[in-house]
Amino acid sequence: MAVDSEQNSPLKRAQHTMLEMLVAVDHICKTENIPYWITDGTLLGSERHKGFIPWDDDADIGMLRKDYNRFKQVVEAKLPSKFKVESETVHTHGKHNWLKILYLEDFDWVDWHGIQRRGISIDIFPYDFVSGPNKPSVKEKIVHRIASIKYPSEANNIKNKLRRVINKLQIQDMYSRVNTKSDYVTYGVETPYFGCAYFNIHDIFPLKEGVFENEWFKVPHQPSQYLRTLYGDDFMEIPEESKRQSHMADLTMGKE
Repeated sequence: MAVDSEQNSPLKRAQHTMLEMLVAVDHICKTENIPYWITDGTLLGSERHKGFIPWDDDADIGMLRKDYNRFKQVVEAKLPSKFKVESETVHTHGKHNWLKILYLEDFDWVDWHGIQRRGISIDIFPYDFVSGPNKPSVKEKIVHRIASIKYPSEANNIKNKLRRVINKLQIQDMYSRVNTKSDYVTYGVETPYFGCAYFNIHDIFPLKEGVFENEWFKVPHQPSQYLRTLYGDDFMEIPEESKRQSHMADLTMGKE
């Protein structure tokens, strides 16, 4: 009975829905020949647990910028109808600068700011080439500062109107056209994670497959080295309970 109760918990049901979303993205990418890989906690879960980290409440996918842009062009038309692409008007808690796939039913939760939210999502992160595996260059810092300006929920003053204009310019796409390929990539220049970790492109490609919740997804060629770059040498160690982080507090099954 305890096992059945755990399997039907809001978190387990959210993880099941996110798995459906990952499968849908995988299908689109295979159909459209778009390379991708699972990343961050999803890749860590694949390596350490062969599925979701038990307390994890999100899922993450990475793509090189050129593949990410192709994916953005086709995803909305190819997704199952119950899933949505985040936009200025369709979102769980505000428009992000990177792509999110949403399921807007069933799940209620509280964000880090104490605000009640509904729905769950998975992240699709672009990855940009960088000049080297160290700190961003001056040029990269300038582009990052402009590209990471958020889309404000309300344009009720001149500053917010200007933010909307800058956000819609998609500076990151202009930058990508002149960005030089190198041996290193990091999270997209428009994301807050730009420069948080530098991945050797040869640790990512050629992609291979890894198991996740009894499904097979694309993973980096050297997943252990990739995770070591991201989390350090002890990434396989399970953290103590006080250090386990989640994004959605008080997650419950919503009522219509």
